[in-house]
Amino acid sequence: MSLATVSLLLSTIVFASFNVEAKSIDVSKNDLIYGADNRHEVDDYFDREFIDKAKSVAMRVPTNRLYNDPEDQRIINFPRVRLNQLIPQLCKEERFIDQLSVGNCSGFLVAPNKLVTAGHCIMNQSDCDSNRWVFDFKEGTTSFKRNNVYSCKRIIKQKYIYTNREVSDYAIIELDRNVEGRTPLAYRKGGMVPKEAPLLVIGHPLGLPMKITDGGKVASMNDVEQEHKIRSWFLRRNYFTANLDTYGGNSGSPVFNQKSGQVEGILIQGADDFTYNSDNECFESKHFSDSHLNSYEKVMRINKVEGLD
Repeated sequence: MSLATVSLLLSTIVFASFNVEAKSIDVSKNDLIYGADNRHEVDDYFDREFIDKAKSVAMRVPTNRLYNDPEDQRIINFPRVRLNQLIPQLCKEERFIDQLSVGNCSGFLVAPNKLVTAGHCIMNQSDCDSNRWVFDFKEGTTSFKRNNVYSCKRIIKQKYIYTNREVSDYAIIELDRNVEGRTPLAYRKGGMVPKEAPLLVIGHPLGLPMKITDGGKVASMNDVEQEHKIRSWFLRRNYFTANLDTYGGNSGSPVFNQKSGQVEGILIQGADDFTYNSDNECFESKHFSDSHLNSYEKVMRINKVEGLD
């Protein structure tokens, strides 16, 4: 079986299992590991500041995967499917394959009742209506507290544009009620993040329990190495590239400046992250060295998102 055929098969399985836009969770066309794998469980992270910020990050879960607990109305249950059951083609050495996988995109609070995510995660009102946003899905979670589950009331602003002249990929949604006990994240409102600035992302790779991923840096304010210079002049207005260890499901995650603690952008796109191991007949994470030449993750600049206060 060719790599292309196996890649297509894996994508189809994931697409069918999650019932979402393939771009959000297609493990054959997302991101990858640069150098060391810098994903950490939230509660194990060394910096309390970012553990607190993680409280304001949510995961998108299709409504049809959630159901009421018959014995406790305060609880919402979900199918307890582990990643290695959902995607049996992954190599057994892959990290986190024994963890539960539930969602397919990430998002974060910018106001008590407003959440920002990638535009391809919420394309229209149907997406708004057919998904929920869940906070506090961390390792060890086997059910959700009802008060941590929110509906999308309406789309305030949405763009999903990838052309030779523009990249815009974001959505601002209004939740069905204010989110209590969580602080909206501070974000850059002007200027550019400096090149080489240290980056950190918080989200739900492959629908897994939330991970804090550090070790990234701003590589460029556009894809000037990969794209035509004139074309990149237009593109650089809206995004920068970085070497973040992210996967499908991280779409919509907040990308922080690790020094300032403010959100610099939204994780929107990346390169292929899995490669087929023909000896073991399974998929394994692709590893690249930490280099500005190997920085394929696109981050939508938060101050280019229209509709934020």
